[in-house]
Amino acid sequence: MNTLIKIPLVSISLFCVFSCKTQYFETPEYGKNETERSINIKKVYNFRAVGNIKNKDGRILKQGAFYRSGHFYKLQSKSFDQIENLGIKEIIDLRNSKEIAQKPDHLPKNIIYKNYSAFEDEGDQLDQAKKLVLKGKVNGADADKRMVDFYREYVTENPGVIKKIITETLESKEPVLYHCTAGKDRTGIITALILTILKFDKETIYNEYLLSNNYRKDLVENRLRLANNLHFVYPKMDIQVLEKLSWVEKKYLDAAFGEINKKYGSTDTYIEKALGISESKRKEYIEKFTY
Repeated sequence: MNTLIKIPLVSISLFCVFSCKTQYFETPEYGKNETERSINIKKVYNFRAVGNIKNKDGRILKQGAFYRSGHFYKLQSKSFDQIENLGIKEIIDLRNSKEIAQKPDHLPKNIIYKNYSAFEDEGDQLDQAKKLVLKGKVNGADADKRMVDFYREYVTENPGVIKKIITETLESKEPVLYHCTAGKDRTGIITALILTILKFDKETIYNEYLLSNNYRKDLVENRLRLANNLHFVYPKMDIQVLEKLSWVEKKYLDAAFGEINKKYGSTDTYIEKALGISESKRKEYIEKFTY
């Protein structure tokens, strides 16, 4: 996997204080938040329940079956009760070992914690990539392309891990929460695949994906403003790189599904062959998670 593709998967806090010239920021596309339950937990970003949306057959996804979010590194002990009150028994961390070592989750003791990473950062490749960004060797267009490439590779490079994540979530008898660093890219892809398995239409899947922009809006805008005001620290860095690493875009998810169709012919074949989920099993899951 290309080294620089991995940049969006780590905490972008490093880039919060770096910028170059004053630039115009694009307005991201937001989702329509009419049904999804937003949950405010201090120091945990992009936390929400996936549910109360209709699939192609008009069946409604149950609230509280599974949750998604960013990392729990800064979760306060006084917020443990909120996690427990949601009935969450298991948390699946989608980050790689280096990310986890830098910012381990802070969780209640009774939570079952599992880590399934679809890739691992080798050596100091990530640090090397950061240096290139700060030196202005990567611009906004580069970052955009690398985001697209990452989405393509994530769904097909190690499908066995993707299978494990999704099977673990759908087979659980208790509510599961899965997360990555920002809860938008890897977490967004996994959610899109789960909703595809449960036979939700494209519009609904993409809307749920775009809600990450809604939930991260204040955080990202504050970071971009700070970076823009501190352009003198790293004058060669293109602030559009930070912008591209901060928002989700439809074309990124398009890239993931496009790669699936290219390599497997269709999402249905990918679900059956790569994820090992038969049509009868899909029906079981639909019965389990919708009404």
